[in-house]
Amino acid sequence: MRRRQHLDHRVRAGLLTLVLLHGLGTGPGAWKPQLEALDDSALAPDLVPAYRRGLEAAVDEVAGLVRAGDEVCGLSLGGLVALRVAERLDVGRLIVCAAFHRLPASLRRRTRGLALAARVLPRGFLHRQLVAELPEPYRETALQEIASLRPAELSRVMWQAAGSVVDPSRISVPTVVACGERDRANLTLARSLAAKLTNARLEIVPDAGHVSNLDNPGAFSRLLVPGAD
Repeated sequence: MRRRQHLDHRVRAGLLTLVLLHGLGTGPGAWKPQLEALDDSALAPDLVPAYRRGLEAAVDEVAGLVRAGDEVCGLSLGGLVALRVAERLDVGRLIVCAAFHRLPASLRRRTRGLALAARVLPRGFLHRQLVAELPEPYRETALQEIASLRPAELSRVMWQAAGSVVDPSRISVPTVVACGERDRANLTLARSLAAKLTNARLEIVPDAGHVSNLDNPGAFSRLLVPGAD
């Protein structure tokens, strides 16, 4: 509740300019290096309660938080949420990492198969799998932040994300499409997304995997600084 009140206060005061959206395997704590590197205009909301209600709930929550002209950065599922929000609102700039506008049919089926399997797996096992790609110092914090996420909730949001389609023609703002150089599973998707958007460039984050903002915080943070493009 205190975090939500802090967010509302900053929005009313006109201080919110960069919104950092985490994915399923982390909470806002995963943005610690970026929050430390940037000034008070950056903020990372906790999306775990929204993810528990589903993808549309997360999109609605962020759309209610972001003001016209704000910059939005999202990683993985957070990147999909950022794109969906940019379809609705006139944001100032987008930075999306390990995101996609549409999954190929084969990958969509595979992801939905994993979503169905997640419904019957123990919560502790699922959570450990979700944080497995994080650098060791951040895993315990992430486990604490996603502790409330239940297998059925995880399954539902994965299923919904797999079928989500973004219309690139509705997004014309300057966009950085990023991907860690070791994140082979998402490189093709990132290249496709960058090619579809009318005002985007592709950035490969060196020496980084899926969670590139933690694998190489310095390189990722430089993508967030306007004027450093």
